[in-house]
Amino acid sequence: MKRSKKALSVIFASCLMFSMAACSNNSNENAAKNSNTADATASASAEASASPSPDAAFNPMAPYKDVVNYTAIKSINQDPKFPAGQSYEKNAFQDYVEKTLNVKGKLLWTAPSDGDQYAKKLSLDIASNRIPDIFPLEGQTTVSMLNTLVQGDMIEDLTPYFEKYASQKVKDRYAANKYAFDTVYFGGKMMAIPYGMEKEQPMLVWVREDWRKKLNLPEPKTIDDIRTISKAFTTQDPDGNGKNDTLGLVAQSNSMYSSQFDLHTLDAIYWAMNAFPATWMQGEDGTVKYGGIQPEAKAALSVLRDMYKEGSLDKEYGLKDGGKTTEDVSSGRAGMVFEAWYAPYYPLGNTIHNNPNADWKAYALLSSDGKLNVGSNPSPGGYMVVKKGFAHPELLIQLINLSTEFQDKTIPELVPVSEEYQKAGTVSVAAHAQYVDLSVNDPALIYNQQKKYNDILAGKADESILLPTEVDGLKQLQAEISNPLENILKGKPTEEELNTAIANRIGYLAYNNAMKVVTDNEKNIVVTPNVYGGQTETMTKSWADLQSLQKQTYLKIILGSQPLDTFDTFVSQWKAQGGDKITQEIQAEVDKRK
Repeated sequence: MKRSKKALSVIFASCLMFSMAACSNNSNENAAKNSNTADATASASAEASASPSPDAAFNPMAPYKDVVNYTAIKSINQDPKFPAGQSYEKNAFQDYVEKTLNVKGKLLWTAPSDGDQYAKKLSLDIASNRIPDIFPLEGQTTVSMLNTLVQGDMIEDLTPYFEKYASQKVKDRYAANKYAFDTVYFGGKMMAIPYGMEKEQPMLVWVREDWRKKLNLPEPKTIDDIRTISKAFTTQDPDGNGKNDTLGLVAQSNSMYSSQFDLHTLDAIYWAMNAFPATWMQGEDGTVKYGGIQPEAKAALSVLRDMYKEGSLDKEYGLKDGGKTTEDVSSGRAGMVFEAWYAPYYPLGNTIHNNPNADWKAYALLSSDGKLNVGSNPSPGGYMVVKKGFAHPELLIQLINLSTEFQDKTIPELVPVSEEYQKAGTVSVAAHAQYVDLSVNDPALIYNQQKKYNDILAGKADESILLPTEVDGLKQLQAEISNPLENILKGKPTEEELNTAIANRIGYLAYNNAMKVVTDNEKNIVVTPNVYGGQTETMTKSWADLQSLQKQTYLKIILGSQPLDTFDTFVSQWKAQGGDKITQEIQAEVDKRK
């Protein structure tokens, strides 16, 4: 759960990631009563009841005979809102884990998932060989951290444990994404478990709709519209406070383009111009090429350079990471960001909690030929790994099994807990707060769910088509449609009534606005797949430097400190410093698949 996208994916991220923390935040008061859920729960209970043994009675979810102690670390969301008496360190989900498996966790430290604080702290621990027993790898240096851990023989081979201990549900959901494990095999060994693997999500244009309407600006359909709206938001005092304190388009320069769907990147601009700066593409003739050195990337940089110069891209763009852009959004200063469908859950929901009159709306940014482009990358939002020498590597897999059941709400005693979290207004906290949270979804879950909502709201189907976990999402949509937040604000709502109304609006924006934009444009979506997500021999030596070169060059061009033609020099350097060799190696790997 990713926010950065790991904030969702971690939220999410998260979401996650975050990884759908957005889905999981929906409570389901009917889950314990639903017969399908009862069947699923009975199945999960049966799976957890047997004792580990080598015979046919072996069951991977049986409690350990003696208490197993483990340590963990966790990336957390800013400003979490927990039910009374709960926290990241002590919560009902962690209690259930420990009771069910007879384990005892210790959370060594936490760090915000936004920005790079978590990755920096973890990198120091890796360098000092002070890693916990089970932990996630997240952030801009995820791949290099995994390489360091593998090369230093610091983490366990998880191959036998995944096969033996993963539930069939978890295996099936990973199998639904053919890229899921591409990046975790080293010498035939599965050295990590990926997360944040989901169906490709278009980056949408999120606009402060109340500002747009106040200034009588056009709905954004083109990049020129985005430029016009952004400049107006920056200069025409859309919040009406008489101060020059608003921003138009905000984006993080820490990741100018995304290989992992990070928070508030500029992907939407690149993709609309048929540029895929972080993608290994394959032509019809089978030739592999890297999108970051193609002419389309240079053309997109030219536009972004002009946007920065004219002020339609935040003047502090070069200084901001995902944490800073999230602060801009949460405080109500930002008027436009690029993010996927789940943006209302985090961080756009923060804007509404701080100012219930704020209104966000999602739009699709199409290419000149009417395509809603998506750059697909098999790189996950992050990885879960186990420290070398930890006595029970299978525990990670067991925790994944449990997290997935938490996500699916198949455990009746935890349904009230989910309700408590929702009542607390938990829009900026991971859905499940146990120390190790990696729930695995069907990659197309959200697409399918939104289509069901569409059909029910249109009178084409009834609620019997919903899964237990989807019921409350529909209730939120129906509540917002029948009695929108604006109506609630006209009265004198209690804090609980206001929080409920805001949660309904957030759910509406995510599903009936953003995901509806996606599904309505499904015929226009064109995915440019990344054909390689692993690490070749030369990549392990040179890829980090080449990525740094690319990011520095792109940033200097956008900020105007180097001319546009610096791009051509960069391409030559990239090729000479290992890029050509890497391309050859990837070509060879891809050719093996034929």
